[in-house]
Amino acid sequence: MGKIRTIDVLKLFAAGGIVIGAALVPSLPMALVGAIKIWKDVNRTDLGRIVKRLQKQQMISLKEKGGKTLIEITEKGKGRLLEYDFENIKLKAKKRDGKWRLIVFDIPENKKRNRDAFRKKLLQIGCIRLQDSVFVSAFTCRNEIDFLTHYLNISDFVTLLSIDKIERGEQLIFKKYIDYIDTL
Repeated sequence: MGKIRTIDVLKLFAAGGIVIGAALVPSLPMALVGAIKIWKDVNRTDLGRIVKRLQKQQMISLKEKGGKTLIEITEKGKGRLLEYDFENIKLKAKKRDGKWRLIVFDIPENKKRNRDAFRKKLLQIGCIRLQDSVFVSAFTCRNEIDFLTHYLNISDFVTLLSIDKIERGEQLIFKKYIDYIDTL
């Protein structure tokens, strides 16, 4: 592994708190490397810097409990993880199941920024714009749409439909998908 990223550390702490011996806190990077097998080749100095920065930024907390130290992610840290996920979201499905997903929305003007961010993300993940508030995907995208709508606080204004056929323009839309997939 060698190089470790802040997101990797946050994800580990989000998955479940880490418990180490209280005496090991001064040498926290060493204790973490020992406790987490996938980090055995990690640069301990980098890991130490990341953990100290996360603690200083209140993304993680260290709590003493029964002679042991518990490292947990804070609400602020969970928020940062969501930001990472939002920035890097991609459609997981790579194979078509023969259905089309229509994403239809009517987001009020007082949520214009959220609406614009939603449109931009839909395009980034490979959805095709049919109209200003109607997008289509040839791939399963429910989890991604659920995440985006919850993150942007627009769930009440977005409908996801799964349909078998688009009567007009299906070939043109599918050609756009082929072109999009070729750019990946």
